[in-house]
Amino acid sequence: MFSNNNGFYIGIGVFLIVLFMGFFNVIPESLSSLDGKSFNIKDKVFFVNSQSAWFVLAILLLMAIWWATEAIPVAVTALIPLALFPILDITSFQESAAPFADKNIYLFLGGFILALGIESSGLHKRMALKMIITMGTNGAALVGSFMLVAALLSMFVMNTSTTLMLLPIGLAVCTVVAETIPNISDQQQRHFDTALMLGIAYAATIGGMSTIIGTAPNIVFVQFMNNQFGIDISFFDWMKIGVPVASVMLFFAWIILTKYTFPTSFSLSSDTKIKLNGMYEELGPLTKDEIKVSILFFLAIAFWITSKAIRENLGIELQDAGVAIIAAILLFMIPSSENNKSLLQWEATTKLPWGLLLLFGGGLSLGAQVSQTGLGLWIGEGLTILENVPSIILILAVASMIIFLTEMTSNVATTATFLPVFSAVAIAIGIVPVALTIPVCLAASCAFMLPVATPPNAIVYGSGKFTIPTMMRAGFALNIVGIFVVTLFAYFLAPLIF
Repeated sequence: MFSNNNGFYIGIGVFLIVLFMGFFNVIPESLSSLDGKSFNIKDKVFFVNSQSAWFVLAILLLMAIWWATEAIPVAVTALIPLALFPILDITSFQESAAPFADKNIYLFLGGFILALGIESSGLHKRMALKMIITMGTNGAALVGSFMLVAALLSMFVMNTSTTLMLLPIGLAVCTVVAETIPNISDQQQRHFDTALMLGIAYAATIGGMSTIIGTAPNIVFVQFMNNQFGIDISFFDWMKIGVPVASVMLFFAWIILTKYTFPTSFSLSSDTKIKLNGMYEELGPLTKDEIKVSILFFLAIAFWITSKAIRENLGIELQDAGVAIIAAILLFMIPSSENNKSLLQWEATTKLPWGLLLLFGGGLSLGAQVSQTGLGLWIGEGLTILENVPSIILILAVASMIIFLTEMTSNVATTATFLPVFSAVAIAIGIVPVALTIPVCLAASCAFMLPVATPPNAIVYGSGKFTIPTMMRAGFALNIVGIFVVTLFAYFLAPLIF
């Protein structure tokens, strides 16, 4: 991967070359011949403007290179459309900025604030320890219980936060196992430590695939499909594919970690169980604040699942984003039982990934102009040679490319860059766009080989319990599983849902 400085200058160089080609009308004839051709997006008619499309290509290449190399902060790169689209007369500033106010950005914002409320109350730690104590009967089961907790939490809490919360508990359990299991060999201990650390990271990443708010690529996908094709994907609609994919991936991750790469076959001793129970008892009884937050949390989930039915049957305009924002507001209104303040204080919002919200908006703004200028149409027509390739092979190829690419690039940036490209390809070869866009989205969350691939990977690597080659061995196997799982679900299940 390029260094930051190299990426910065390469991005500018490529941008200027493509830009000046546009100024001097050195544009491929296959694009200029489309000038004035009409096409529809969400029942709106647009006309190809070859020069504007070429300028958008220059901006796309600049942003893709800077995102891939992190030459400047990725959130700052996402602001480039606001700066360059109006200057190059591609579209107005107002049109460029509109995607930054997309409703799904507010769904993510509200979901993050709700997750902060859960963390602030300490409810997440209680839930984690209780499930681990209940399910952990041997080494493999203990790893599995951690993975299940991580996956469930990361459905609604940032996978980074989930990993940070479970890591100290996991490290404590590693120590407890070493001290209380008689005659455990060094290799068994090493296998358990590695499987547990990687299990936490992998499960936190996989669990995020289950819900719209679980991971950033899901939000980008939902926004893109709504903006470009008028497909409104509800919280519950996404779970119909997200939960099955995550469940299968979680099972295979557990099998790979505990049965093949790092076998963990020992049974837990009574001393181990006593120490785990002691960790839980230190939390004390369930607090009133934990009860309040849990009620609010489960109400939010209930309304997310039923919001579409409420709109259709009661005529109440209850959107998923609205539910998230209402829950967030209530956290600042409901008084805490422990002090005279509310359940959540504004100071806690410094933990919110504000840059990620800008990244969503920038990706959508770029994607809109890739489509509206006709650039996507041109790219798609250039790839019509693929129309005779079976759809399942195309999906397999897309999933493979994205999974290994996202090992070195931001999953959000990868999703934002390739959604407009592959949707155009799908339209050009006569298949529904979701056939190629859903594998982009799902595959972008399957990065398991390198510490730099995801924050959870980096966090557990910092524990010092395993080496990068060790991680690559398990991660490569899970990447291969991910390719086939994403392909099969995208081919067989996604068309039935979307």
